[in-house]
Amino acid sequence: MKGKIKIVYRIILIFTLFLAIFFLPRVAYDYSPAFFMITMMMTFIRILLILVLIIELTRFVNDYIIKRKLPNWVKNITSLIYILIVLFMVFEGVFMFVPRSHHAGIPLCSKIWFFKYWKPVNHYGFRDNEINPEKKKNIFVAGDSYTAGHGLKHIEERFSNVLNKDLSSYNSDIQVINLGKNGADTKEEYNVALQFMKDSGIKPGMLILQYFGNDIDRVAKTNGLQFFGFEAYADVPVYVKQVVQSSYFLNYLYWVFPHGDANSYIDFLKEAYNNEEVYDKHLEDLNLFIDFARTDSVPLLVLIFPFMQDIPFSEELYINKITKFLDQQQIDYIDVSSLVLDLPLSERVINNNDTHPGELVNRRVADAIEKYIRNKQLF
Repeated sequence: MKGKIKIVYRIILIFTLFLAIFFLPRVAYDYSPAFFMITMMMTFIRILLILVLIIELTRFVNDYIIKRKLPNWVKNITSLIYILIVLFMVFEGVFMFVPRSHHAGIPLCSKIWFFKYWKPVNHYGFRDNEINPEKKKNIFVAGDSYTAGHGLKHIEERFSNVLNKDLSSYNSDIQVINLGKNGADTKEEYNVALQFMKDSGIKPGMLILQYFGNDIDRVAKTNGLQFFGFEAYADVPVYVKQVVQSSYFLNYLYWVFPHGDANSYIDFLKEAYNNEEVYDKHLEDLNLFIDFARTDSVPLLVLIFPFMQDIPFSEELYINKITKFLDQQQIDYIDVSSLVLDLPLSERVINNNDTHPGELVNRRVADAIEKYIRNKQLF
């Protein structure tokens, strides 16, 4: 009787360890020291649980299968299952440290990517080096994740940093300040720039606004259009969804391939740009930058990024509309589409699940901006 109770206890212990590993709360990744320590602690606990599980599983198989007088086929099948489970747990431990970016930051590997690469963060909260207040010629770059460098492992690969290096090589008083914020729309980008000027006391000698097709997002939502979120894991059966969401190994394998999770968002953007009331409200946000530039006599340049995976669609959806508006307002712009048409998709984007612009695209954008500045003799 005691033997049976012991077996049940060991089985319950192993099962509990499994549950603890796959249902351990996942920490929301932040850039603060407190979240860094919490994440490190949770990582340590999960690795420890995996090691304990492997040890307990090994002891169980050895005590109740290998040492018992059981048919060879039972031992063989049990040994195979044991090896597969141990291999799976080893992969689980390894993939806790494998980063891979994603356009919306949904996968676990994307959270690891942020934890590993989203640095440095200066004391203004931007992913950038500390700003030198002594510089006299400051170029502000306002934008969203395309400006912040989502998917780029090092800030030196971003167009703002490449531009800063190139310009400062012949004028050491020039400084390019990156004000990119993930998920920001045009109005928020404007407010971020104003808040930075207030906090730092630095005024721009030139203003670069990076534009992308999702900048109409919040205006659309506040004016009645509905988007309920990316349809992640919609093609996964309900009974395995939690495991796929919680396992670093299975989650990574799942997200290696595109799953159309952004399709509903594309439909939402189509509706937004085709809605005259929403689009007019969006143009009011763009006019905030235009009015500021004219009032303060600050040169304004707009960078228009397409959906890298579908440039013709981008032109039809929003680029043609935005360029027409900017032409009417006599605002200079660079259509990034023309800079990347000759590149294969693999060189335009970060990976097949992250369509943010890759390093080569950023290099070409920086070159185009520098050429513009030289032609205009702005500095």
